[in-house]
Amino acid sequence: MASNSPALRVLENSRVSPPSGSVATASIPLTFFDIIWLMHYQPVERLFFYDFPHPTAHFIDSCLPNLKSSLSLTLQHFFPLAGNLRRSLGSDDRYEISYVDGDSVPFTVAEHDGDFHDLSDAHACDVSKLLQLVPQLLKSQDAQPLLALQATVFPNRGIVIGVSVLHIACDGSSSMHFMKSWASACKSGGSMPVVAPPPLFDRTLIPDPRGLYSVFLDDAKGFQAPQNDTVPPPGEIPFTDMVHVTFSFKQDHIQRLKRLVLARAAERGTSFHCSTIVVVFAYVWACLVRMRDVASDRKAYLLFPVDCRGRLQPPLPAAYFGNCVGPCLVEVAVGDVIGEEGFVAAAEAIGKAIEGTKDGFLDDAERWVRRVLPLVTELPMSVAGSPKFRVYETDFGWGGPKKVLVTSILGPGAISVAESKDEQGGIEIGMVLLKHVMDEFSARFWNGLKLLAK
Repeated sequence: MASNSPALRVLENSRVSPPSGSVATASIPLTFFDIIWLMHYQPVERLFFYDFPHPTAHFIDSCLPNLKSSLSLTLQHFFPLAGNLRRSLGSDDRYEISYVDGDSVPFTVAEHDGDFHDLSDAHACDVSKLLQLVPQLLKSQDAQPLLALQATVFPNRGIVIGVSVLHIACDGSSSMHFMKSWASACKSGGSMPVVAPPPLFDRTLIPDPRGLYSVFLDDAKGFQAPQNDTVPPPGEIPFTDMVHVTFSFKQDHIQRLKRLVLARAAERGTSFHCSTIVVVFAYVWACLVRMRDVASDRKAYLLFPVDCRGRLQPPLPAAYFGNCVGPCLVEVAVGDVIGEEGFVAAAEAIGKAIEGTKDGFLDDAERWVRRVLPLVTELPMSVAGSPKFRVYETDFGWGGPKKVLVTSILGPGAISVAESKDEQGGIEIGMVLLKHVMDEFSARFWNGLKLLAK
């Protein structure tokens, strides 16, 4: 957020907590799934754009009280997000999320005089403009806040709800569980939210007989990237030449891609998992690799999260709140990806990697961090989000979002994925690249889909 921008005016900085006395003091220890993110202080940032054809005064008088009261009631159920990350008392290597009565979440209200529709459309949008809508989450050594929220009003045009949450607090599934619960409470008029199912915080459900917590912590500490104390305001970040674009795969595109992959697999006498995600990831990955001037004998890498709730024994309930994802790493020779059948080669590698996560995915968990961190310099394609999150169902009472964007995908090769707003079975991919690079990627992306349709 940049309060010194001429387009943005901060109207209010407040804090919202669960109702006083509604939540007992609690300390929730981190698990090995959480501790992976200890050294990663870049928050996960989402923007939810809503049409709102009313003046700012109407929002302040009629909507804001409900928005804040419903947030307070929702935080009663999701109280760890109002707490702080800290080192456990008397321990050098154990961490916990601590909550005491009165802990709260920073909530900013702002007004923006920019073009709401320009920012929320699928075309290229300057990242520096989007970052004005993202709440800052300050870094602290002793008691680290976990969540920050911002509501930005575009008078007579729209509202943007901005969310910044540290990954160490929860994964995307849990984060969206909170957001949908808050939205539902707000839509119902600020009454006590019916959170179904209620979040589950019991960390004893994730035993650690192999000592993965210590393994991950040692590996993470051994690879520390430089971090700033805060995410600098947009005016201080050299993102003026970077743009965000949303690319949409229609159901027809996806079915054609699947048919192509399955036909080639049949010709080769091979079989592998071929789903919507497989072909979407493969197509985007092939486009990215072909843009890079990388020797054909090098490796190309793809990294995406796998929900482990159903892969533990016994399985965790879907409502478990925290982190429960592991990394699926796919590698293939660059020469295979940039070849004539590159998309098919990428799809086969991804499909077989996903098959490998179905049984025994955690058997080599000791190697997760030490395998992934050294590959940062290799610029892997990395994925945030999932179509399963159903982000377009987040309705605060203003209708479904016009657009949902992830702004924390600023690294080379990082993408976001979500279900399509416009078509059942479609997929949206979000990307941030330098404008001239985005132009090249866009040409490859659309030209390839046009050829597919012939």
